[in-house]
Amino acid sequence: MDDISSEDILLEEDESEMMHLTPAQLVDRMQETWINEIRAPEILPYKYEYVECLLEHINSMEENIETLQTASLVKVVHQLEIDRFRYIIASYLRTRLEKIELHVFHILKEEDTRIEKNELPYLSDGELQFAQEYKNSIEQHFQSVLSFWPGMPPDDWKNNPVVPNLDSFVFLKSKENVEGVIIDDSDENDIVDLKEGSQVILSYSKIADLLKNDKVSLL
Repeated sequence: MDDISSEDILLEEDESEMMHLTPAQLVDRMQETWINEIRAPEILPYKYEYVECLLEHINSMEENIETLQTASLVKVVHQLEIDRFRYIIASYLRTRLEKIELHVFHILKEEDTRIEKNELPYLSDGELQFAQEYKNSIEQHFQSVLSFWPGMPPDDWKNNPVVPNLDSFVFLKSKENVEGVIIDDSDENDIVDLKEGSQVILSYSKIADLLKNDKVSLL
């Protein structure tokens, strides 16, 4: 039986939705995904379908502008659009790699937990490979350095890895009506209802699930 990658799973789940998106809607989704990734303190589920479809759209646009005259204003405008799309994708992927580098031990541990629970992974296959190789290089480096410090517990530095601050505050916009968002875990009556289109500042940990379920977006 052929192996099925995480990208295959994600693509199959969202294929029907992607077929109904116009190019403009696709760009809006990718831009929202990009901003969410930049603003969120933790790494978010990888949006393979948006990245791949936008790259296909870019390729199609590049083929079309090849038929236009060099001095054509339309060609210039389309090339600017292509450059903007490529920047969004590159920035999105770069932001994710920066988070992996900063929180690699935490991210891999969380990814292992998701795999054990048969949940969809957050990392792409390429990101997972990068994270594992980066983790191995860090471990080798620290083992080499610690060999010059006799008496230092060899794995002591692993016990307190850098983790994202999920209690940091974020500015968000509600994409639909959401009732009963708990503000304070110690007081179940301390809740807020989000109206569609409303913009508020809340602790990320209180709205993380809403973000991942596409009920809110970060600003």
